[in-house]
Amino acid sequence: MGINVRLRTAAVVACAVTVAGLAGTPAASGASRNWERNLGSAVLPFNVAVNQQKVYVADGYSGTVSQIGGGTVVSMPGMDVSGIDLSADGRSMAWTWSNNDHSSTGLTVRTKGRPDVSADISGYELAHNPDGSSTYGIVAGGNPCAEAILGGLTGGPATYHGIVDSHPYSVARSGSGWLVADAGANAVLRVDAQGHVSTLSVLPAQPVTLTQAMVDGLAASMGAPAGSLDCLVGVTYAFEPVPTDVEVDNHGMVWVSVLPGGPEDPSLGARGAVYRINPSTGAATRVAGGFAGATNLAVADDGTVYVAELFGAGISKISGGTVSPARSFPGAVSVEVHGGYLYVGQLGNVDFETGQVLADGSVTRFKR
Repeated sequence: MGINVRLRTAAVVACAVTVAGLAGTPAASGASRNWERNLGSAVLPFNVAVNQQKVYVADGYSGTVSQIGGGTVVSMPGMDVSGIDLSADGRSMAWTWSNNDHSSTGLTVRTKGRPDVSADISGYELAHNPDGSSTYGIVAGGNPCAEAILGGLTGGPATYHGIVDSHPYSVARSGSGWLVADAGANAVLRVDAQGHVSTLSVLPAQPVTLTQAMVDGLAASMGAPAGSLDCLVGVTYAFEPVPTDVEVDNHGMVWVSVLPGGPEDPSLGARGAVYRINPSTGAATRVAGGFAGATNLAVADDGTVYVAELFGAGISKISGGTVSPARSFPGAVSVEVHGGYLYVGQLGNVDFETGQVLADGSVTRFKR
């Protein structure tokens, strides 16, 4: 996906496509220790869920949810199936899905002994556009040259409001139903037992004031002549917030990882962040930042938050307000925690021109 679209929406799948060739070699089969084990393969394991010792993986490449060692549970060929979670008792399972152009997206909830419940996420986005009043693009320091360049990159105006776009990427069980991180809507949505959709929180825009070093890096990444983008220096550009995962802790607080819009190469720095949302008010508080591609997170019973950094070294953790490395694992696109273990999904390598899978990804379990 071109830089113009990434600047505007930075859809998570586009980011995965961009780095698919950089993910590194999937973890070796077998176990180096009895608590470190490659559990199985998936091409694009966008989310992992663990319930009652069963491990499930949503593979965005095949459009499936599979139980590792137990076969395919959900199959939606041609769809991006990226989110998966289960109720605590294991009776209910929910997964997110979207078609290629995001015109049809939804959440399906399957409960034993009951008909499936389907939530029309794209219909809700079309009717309500939760971030429609949010302002993105140039918000300070603009000039005609910068407006022309950035407007050309985004394929639209240099300053704009939230567009209609839906990409439900992750889901989490909550006390009142299900929560969906919609990477296109830039919001966390609620879905009740009947499939009704509402907005819990719209994530805040992610402003960056462009420095000379950033502009030089951006020009280099685009292959533009040196100095040709210098009119961007000093411009404050509010990138879209792209929620990539949502989790609920033991106190009912909601945690969200955000992958900001814009180029995901190092030119603008590590700008991923983690927010905590009050479920009663929808207020979002930034807890930590500086993540190189925060594509997923997990919250342990002790309050430790683990973050998958797709463009970084692997898994980081937030504990006591401090961010530190937890596990080196190139290509980490998803993370889940269950008891004393971390479960990490590693991105495979796909040639998206031909659709050929060059190397499978993996799901690996570690002692945390």
